[in-house]
Amino acid sequence: MRRRREVLVGFLLILPALLVLAVLYIYPLFLSMYMSFTVSNRFSLANYGKVFDIYWRDVVYSVMISLITTFATLVLSVLISGYLRFKNWRFLDLMYKLPLFIPFLIVGHAMRVFLAPHGTLNNLLTRILRIEELPGLSRSWIGLVWAFVWIMTPYATLIVLGAFKSLDSAYIEAAQNLGANKVKIVLDVLLPMCRPSIMVAFILTFVRTISSLTIPIMVGPASPNMITVSMMFRVNYFNDWGTANALGVVSYLIVMVFAIYYLKFMAAERGGIKA
Repeated sequence: MRRRREVLVGFLLILPALLVLAVLYIYPLFLSMYMSFTVSNRFSLANYGKVFDIYWRDVVYSVMISLITTFATLVLSVLISGYLRFKNWRFLDLMYKLPLFIPFLIVGHAMRVFLAPHGTLNNLLTRILRIEELPGLSRSWIGLVWAFVWIMTPYATLIVLGAFKSLDSAYIEAAQNLGANKVKIVLDVLLPMCRPSIMVAFILTFVRTISSLTIPIMVGPASPNMITVSMMFRVNYFNDWGTANALGVVSYLIVMVFAIYYLKFMAAERGGIKA
């Protein structure tokens, strides 16, 4: 009897959170999936046919941009975290957090100006290199990755640096006693022992990148587009919610692949299911 009462109290405590999750996430998710398989109130795969006929390049482009951004972000975050693990440089500690407080819309506009053909970056490079003119990086995939990496690095660094700092210093001191330098300690001690946190940073960066809308609109090229931009155009210009939802379901599936890998990885780390 007491056990049942404890279970009931526990369920009532988490009920508000479950209701919010059901209303704001699960219901829209299933509604989106239903609409993606519906044309004129009948079951159809026509929306997915449009996705793979018209938007397959956008799907591949979105995955590639997200992967490049994620790997570049992780490399930068490991470099910053590795440095700050051994050196208390307050300027770097402050500067890498700066993008955390800037909205995506402002970042998109700032990067479009900074990377424009006659923007701040090109004006600086042409004077240093004494070159008359350089092509702008805005409206290109390089500029898009640049903007993404700039905004995503602080989030990943907070996770990686937190993991590096929480690791027992005895491991680092033991490696130093054996003659390992700081680079070797980062590569052979910190990275292997902080793999779960790095995996979290990988998943969060990938999901935030592939689901971003503002920055691809303001900095990315006209074609191909990120999936989110294609969804927006499909709704705004064609009022085609079916194809837009099919694109959304495709993005769910892409993210789900990484989520399943992450869950298997964490289970293996804890001695459960082997990945």
